[in-house]
Amino acid sequence: MKNLWFVSSFILVLISCNSFIYKNIQTNNGVNKKVAVSFSDTITVRRYKAKINYKTTEITGILICKKINNSTLAGVFINEFGIKGFDFTLTETGAKMGYVFKNLDKWYIRKTLETDLHFLFSRPKVGSMCTINDTAVYIVPVTNKLRYAYHLANESGKERIDMYKGSRKTAAMVHYTNELSENVLSMRHTDGVLSYEFCEINKVQ
Repeated sequence: MKNLWFVSSFILVLISCNSFIYKNIQTNNGVNKKVAVSFSDTITVRRYKAKINYKTTEITGILICKKINNSTLAGVFINEFGIKGFDFTLTETGAKMGYVFKNLDKWYIRKTLETDLHFLFSRPKVGSMCTINDTAVYIVPVTNKLRYAYHLANESGKERIDMYKGSRKTAAMVHYTNELSENVLSMRHTDGVLSYEFCEINKVQ
């Protein structure tokens, strides 16, 4: 019964596949600078309370991420009943799903997870200083169409990153530290249907 609940709810969460489009970018002389992302550091293992929402359906569990080397991250998601949902590896150029719970092992689920997990946990090193709608950002190319836009830090201390493909923003993420000094990654698709929240619960050196 637990397996059936996990399968049905997870399919609902991941069945929404967006088309990612990139737009309205003006490059300022192609100036390259390092993108400073504060949650990219020397910690090798991170554990997150994980929450995935699709409309009114919510899935919770634990996501464990391990830094394999300076360019590779490995992760596994286990739901609240202890059932392994999926695992993955991530590099600077993309994410690759490994095991996926057999009833969830569909191409559109894999594609959605690979796109979103890379956006959430990638560690880009170099970006080009650009403007989007008069706002200064660092643009990091991922593929020929896919780009991440890192906004300059503001007084709130929150880091904002947007995902573009073609001519449309398709997702936005915010990284911040909550009142318990926990790192939080919060991502939402622009249609408001699918969202993720990962809140770090401990650090293992």
